[in-house]
Amino acid sequence: MGRGRPHRPIGVAGTIKLTELSPGHWNARVRVRDATGKRRDLIRVSPPKVDERGRRVPDRNGSRASDAVLLAASKISVNLRSELSGSTRVRDLWTKYREYLVEQKRAQGTFDLYDRWAALFNTAYGDRILIEVPTDTVEEFLKAVAEGHGMGSARNARSMLSGMFRYAVRKGALPVNPVREAQLVKNVEAKGPTGGAGHIEVDDLRFILTAVRGSVLPCPRKLTKKERERTTPIKSYTPPTVAEYCEEADLADLVTLAAAVGQRPSQLLGLEWSDIELDVKRVRTSGKVIRIRGVGLARVVIANDPKNPGGTVALPDFAVEMLRRRKAMLATRRLASPPMGKETLNLVFPSRTWGLRDPNNVQHEWQRVREALGLPDDVTVYSFRKLVATVLDDAGLSARMTADVLQHADPAMTQRKYMARGRAHPEAAAAMDRAVVGDAGRAN
Repeated sequence: MGRGRPHRPIGVAGTIKLTELSPGHWNARVRVRDATGKRRDLIRVSPPKVDERGRRVPDRNGSRASDAVLLAASKISVNLRSELSGSTRVRDLWTKYREYLVEQKRAQGTFDLYDRWAALFNTAYGDRILIEVPTDTVEEFLKAVAEGHGMGSARNARSMLSGMFRYAVRKGALPVNPVREAQLVKNVEAKGPTGGAGHIEVDDLRFILTAVRGSVLPCPRKLTKKERERTTPIKSYTPPTVAEYCEEADLADLVTLAAAVGQRPSQLLGLEWSDIELDVKRVRTSGKVIRIRGVGLARVVIANDPKNPGGTVALPDFAVEMLRRRKAMLATRRLASPPMGKETLNLVFPSRTWGLRDPNNVQHEWQRVREALGLPDDVTVYSFRKLVATVLDDAGLSARMTADVLQHADPAMTQRKYMARGRAHPEAAAAMDRAVVGDAGRAN
């Protein structure tokens, strides 16, 4: 059985049929498929036209009627066409994509970063139309970002551009995403940090967990740029010890739980006591803390949030013991200094006034402790998240299990980005020794 004649594309007019109604006055008829896929008959007659003396000008061959019916068909096509096309300007695509991100309730931190890279990209290429942005143009831009701001920024800019052009593909404006094949340049002399959070070893973690509760090293505050540039002496003060500062900033328990479950700071600060089941040693992630422009800090629960997908993670015993002590401490504190005003959330890590804590402030507090302890600059709160991945990998857990703990959708990303690489593995040497020498030979 034959396939038959293929459908004419939606909004594309067929053959015009002309009928002369009277001398110089025509009827033009054409068929066109509308948004529903059904064929519609469009009919137009010759529109009137007069000369400079006001005399009627006949439509001698029906051309005016034909133009009128094609114009009507083109309006159907325009109405069916996406709001984006290959001739859309890059800066207009960003405007549409940003509106889409707002609808998706993306975090304010995402907008802060994306706005930055979009402004740079629009300065360079904003007046180009979409079909004038090939992959090599994207690579040149990412190379400039890497050289000026570091590889971490280049990866972030690539993520923004990829999402923006993927949106254009979804809307039918482009056949392929030009960012998909773009590669980040290597061996770039970068001005900024070249990667994300650094890896730490288990011995480092033991040192950190002991130090945040007992170190007597001084923990001076971080000077601002203006203070560092001052020529006059800064008023001296006696800084607290690391342990004293961590107690004042309520940082020790937060670091302990970060090391136990590897959750992000925004997730840890969004935990409520109802999320924690101490008897069965489990914690459930339900909300996270973000800063919303014009609103302030908010605890949000977003469906299908890649940064907070939800789920339950088992708690190690050292974290359970810490949480039991913390729950009792907060209960005593609440009795002595109850929340004032409106009802507050029952947070695991509340502020001094029982409200939400800012994840960015926690990062800055950790930087102060990190410098006092002499840790590398790339050891951030996210380093504990990477350590969890490495410990579970060393314990022989599958990548899927580790991804479940870190709440990653793709186990391959857990392996690629979070598990430490390039380490010496004595067990590998032992395996080779057994293979070559054998257990019997080793016994002799």
